[in-house]
Amino acid sequence: MATRALGFIGLAALFLGISPKIRQAVLDLIGSINHLFELYAPYSYVLGVALVLVLLMMSFYRGAQPR
Repeated sequence: MATRALGFIGLAALFLGISPKIRQAVLDLIGSINHLFELYAPYSYVLGVALVLVLLMMSFYRGAQPR
């Protein structure tokens, strides 16, 4: 499982390294998200933390269920 995830991350990094147009599009998206976070701070940070906590609770709940 961990090796598969590392493989996907490695392939994504390699693809972004090879393709400058897609790399620029990803960087522009990250920059626009960062700008929105700064524009609506501190509410966006509170919402971001709440979203991360909800995602963690969902993943831990699914992991604890019997198969």
